[in-house]
Amino acid sequence: MRDWPVPADQIEIAPTYAKCARMLASSRIDEYDAVILDMNLPDGNAIQLISELRTRSEMPAVVISGAGSPETRASTLDIGADDYLMKPFSIRELQARVARAVNRLRGQRKPSDVMDFGNFQFDLASKTLKAAAGQWRLTDLEFRLLSQLSSQAGRAFSRQQLCEVACLRAYRPDDKTVDIYIGRLRAKLAQMVEGEAIETVRGVGYRLVIRPTE
Repeated sequence: MRDWPVPADQIEIAPTYAKCARMLASSRIDEYDAVILDMNLPDGNAIQLISELRTRSEMPAVVISGAGSPETRASTLDIGADDYLMKPFSIRELQARVARAVNRLRGQRKPSDVMDFGNFQFDLASKTLKAAAGQWRLTDLEFRLLSQLSSQAGRAFSRQQLCEVACLRAYRPDDKTVDIYIGRLRAKLAQMVEGEAIETVRGVGYRLVIRPTE
């Protein structure tokens, strides 16, 4: 990386799928400008990582690979990769591809990533609920839960869907993590709205009853 124009102390390297997944799922995700993913890692691949990344972030992702059919490249772009670069390549070309992806996202971003629910606001950038009575910082898991529920307010999401998105693991029927954190979200929302904000849908899971204002 000697020729890379970004200072070395501003680059983090994750040699395995597991370490990269932890980094992308952490509260520090908003600190990164972009991620460069090798298609084949010792314990996973870029497609898995991008699929998980796109459930909670629009951070630019550029995939590099030493092989790949046109179908593989198309599939990788379809699931959310911003670019696909075949080896061998120059550092200058990689820099240009990453810069283009970052600039494209900046041009698409809205001035404010805030959802207005009338009585309160859900600030996605700071992972905070804000109301006249005060503000409440959400944990990462609470944030991912509310982000998913509010992405389609009124739609019922199953516990399995919510567990995979919010807990970042496969669902087990005996796992009550989603139910516990739904209860914590309800307690915070109850300080801002009257009545039930998150409804239990019997036999399915949960749905957000309140809707953002237009």
